[in-house]
Amino acid sequence: MILKKCIQGVKVELELIGDAEEILQRKATVGELSDITLVPAAIKISEYSKYFMPLDGLGFDEDSIYNYSSGIGSDGKLYNIDSSISWNGVLYNKKVFEEAGIEGIPRTNEEFFEVCKKIKAINKVPMAINYKNSWTMSTWIDTLPYAFNNKFEDEVILNSVNILEEGNGLYKSLNFIRTIVQEGYCEEDLLNYEWEQCKKDIKNGEVAMIFWNSNYKYQLEDIGMNVEDIGIFPLPEINEIIVYGDYRFGISKNTKYPEAAKTFFKFIFEDDRYADAVNILPISKNSDKSKNFLKEIQSFDIPVIIHDNIIDYGEDYININHEKYDSLRKLTGLNYTFVQEYIVSDNVEELSNDLNNRWNELKSKEMLN
Repeated sequence: MILKKCIQGVKVELELIGDAEEILQRKATVGELSDITLVPAAIKISEYSKYFMPLDGLGFDEDSIYNYSSGIGSDGKLYNIDSSISWNGVLYNKKVFEEAGIEGIPRTNEEFFEVCKKIKAINKVPMAINYKNSWTMSTWIDTLPYAFNNKFEDEVILNSVNILEEGNGLYKSLNFIRTIVQEGYCEEDLLNYEWEQCKKDIKNGEVAMIFWNSNYKYQLEDIGMNVEDIGIFPLPEINEIIVYGDYRFGISKNTKYPEAAKTFFKFIFEDDRYADAVNILPISKNSDKSKNFLKEIQSFDIPVIIHDNIIDYGEDYININHEKYDSLRKLTGLNYTFVQEYIVSDNVEELSNDLNNRWNELKSKEMLN
C-alpha cells in the first residue's frame, strides 16, 4: 500500500504486483518498499529493524493476536504481524467424492491413494498440485515437514542426520507429492496448468482435491462455489495440525509518512477490518471466527499447535537453529525448484545424495564458525 499526502488528509493507493516474494525482496534491497507492505520471507528476523518500523504501541500484543512472537525482531520490538491464520490441509469438492462413492475422509496414505484411484476412475483429476508455481511447490518443504515433526529443524541442525533421509518429515512430504505425480493423480500438463484455471476446475468438479491453506475455500467461494460443497481434512499420517499465519505486513522504515502509515495500519488490522474485507480468517484471538476455526480443526482428534508455540525463541529473540537452518537451506538450493525436480526425477537417490552431501559439507563449515 502506498500513502500519498493530499490537502484534505491522506490518500491510500493499493499497489498490485506479480510474484510478490521476488519483487518485494528486490524492493527491500534498494529501499523502495511501499509504506505498508507485505514482508518478504527471505528477510531474516535479525534484519527486521533494517527494513521496517517498530509497531509497538499500536495495540498488538501476544494476548490479542495469534503468532505475535513471529513478528518480533532480534531487538525485542514488533515489526510485522500476520494478515490471517490458517492451516494446511486437503480441500476437496464434496460432490466429486460423492460421485466417486467415497465415504469418509482418508486417514492413512493407503486410504488416500485408494481415494485417488476412485476419482481417476470417473475421469476426474484427483489432486491439483500447480507444479509451475513457486508458492505451491514451496509448501512441501516450508510447512508440511513440520506437521510430521515440529522439531524437524532442531534435529537436522543439532543431530548427525541427513537433511533428507528416509522417515524424516522432509522425506515423507516430498515422497507423498512425488507419488501423486508418478501415479498420474494430478494435472497432466504440469508446465502449463494455471492457478486461476485450477480454481475453476475445482468449482466445476473437474479436479477433486488440492493441498493448500484453509483460507483457499474463500477464494473458491468468491468465484461462485457453494462453500457448503467444500470440505477439508488433514493430510494423512501427520502428527500435528499447525496453525500458521498467512502473509505478514509491516511498515517500511523508509516511509515518508510514518504517522499516517501507523494510523492506517492500526485501522485496517483492528476489529478484523482487513480479514473481513478480503474474506479470510482474522488474527484476533477474540474473534468468533477464529474461535470457531479452532473448534473445527480440533474435531479431527489430531493435536493442534499454534506456530508460535513450536518456535524456541531465546532471550535475544532469535531462534538460532532456525537461522542456521534457513541459511543452509538457501545455500544448498533446497527450495521450490528442488521440489519440482524431485517429484519428476528418474533418479531421486542421486538427487537426495547430492543434497545431503552439500548440506553436510556446509553444515560442517557452519559449525566451525
